Amino acid sequence: MTYVASPSHAINDPARTDDLRQCLETARRRLDEVSKSSSVEKEAEIISSAIGAGWNEEEVIIALNPAREPDGRKPTIGLVPSSSM
Repeated sequence: MTYVASPSHAINDPARTDDLRQCLETARRRLDEVSKSSSVEKEAEIISSAIGAGWNEEEVIIALNPAREPDGRKPTIGLVPSSSM
């Protein structure tokens, strides 16, 4: 398991999001340096480590994938399926 620092801000503190992103970026860089796992495996490890450090799963997933909705869906408004081109 890779190291992810614990939260140092309350849940409603705006600085918490920036703190989380910095922690996740550091963990991702470290994993990229030392791990030959796939990007999916690395992301799963980062999520697991962050949750273990005290971050909420939803905020971690949103921080890793800002284009995703909290329920895991990607926004689809304005996207055209490739088969229609």
